[in-house]
Amino acid sequence: MSTVLPEGIIEENILTRLPVKSISRFRKCWPRTLGSSNGLVLMVVITCYEDLCIWNPATREYKRVPEHPDDSDSVAHGFGFDCKNDDYKVLRIACSDPDEEVLEASVYSLASNSWKELGSISYYFPLGTNKGFLLDGVLHWIVSSVLLCFDISDETFCEVPLPYNGSDWVQDPSILDLGVWEGKLCLFQKNHMDNKWTCTHQNDHIDVWTMMDNKWSKHLKITAHMIDMYYGRPIQTLQNGEILIEGGPRKEEEGIALISYDPKLERVRALMIHGDPDESEVDTYIETLVPLNSGTYVNNKARKKTRKKRN
Repeated sequence: MSTVLPEGIIEENILTRLPVKSISRFRKCWPRTLGSSNGLVLMVVITCYEDLCIWNPATREYKRVPEHPDDSDSVAHGFGFDCKNDDYKVLRIACSDPDEEVLEASVYSLASNSWKELGSISYYFPLGTNKGFLLDGVLHWIVSSVLLCFDISDETFCEVPLPYNGSDWVQDPSILDLGVWEGKLCLFQKNHMDNKWTCTHQNDHIDVWTMMDNKWSKHLKITAHMIDMYYGRPIQTLQNGEILIEGGPRKEEEGIALISYDPKLERVRALMIHGDPDESEVDTYIETLVPLNSGTYVNNKARKKTRKKRN
């Protein structure tokens, strides 16, 4: 059963949607979000080169990140707040040699407006894992059959083993999704009986793992409406205890849907968002007035004209 997403959910703290029309500076290309932290959103616009930009949707102020001196192709990014140094940082992982699994890591500091090299790391980043999942000041990726973690404040990497259940699913990151469940890092393990990409069998289910102190525990199993719904990553725990999940009905409808899952009642609802563009992305977002001190704003010219008319 579908329902329109309540306005309170949209207004409170959950989503930022970045359609092309709302960002006048990027009319000729499609920007992608690479993370959000304390009201700031990291975006990338790929034209003839990679253009990184930090944007505050509330104030419309944006700052272009200086181009990295190394023109190697990036395979992963991350963005978050350094609470120890009161700074915002962008992590860039790039591949200098496509034939080798040796990657170069570097970090950009908003405070110093400069890049710093962190050295080489040896991991394989599968296609589609380029966006680090941020929780409690740490970025996370599933790479090379481990959970790779990057502490934004200490600028250090570490590994956490993935939970093992006697099958070979750890070798296939396409059926795993990272998210947050009741404030904890969460891993969705999608078990498909017939087709690894979609739910087609009545016994298909999702095992939900949560992590605390770098230790995994199986939290629950989702079996509700598996054939009718597509399940993505868990996004947020709502005040009523329901979990907001990317996904929706398999039947194509206008707009975009999210899933609201009630763990106690094992109830699933599709929350339809009507009027969205054909292409959009979902990220957690909390509105703030954090300044970027760049002096550049989206629709800045329109603002100046309006001020002149008022004067």
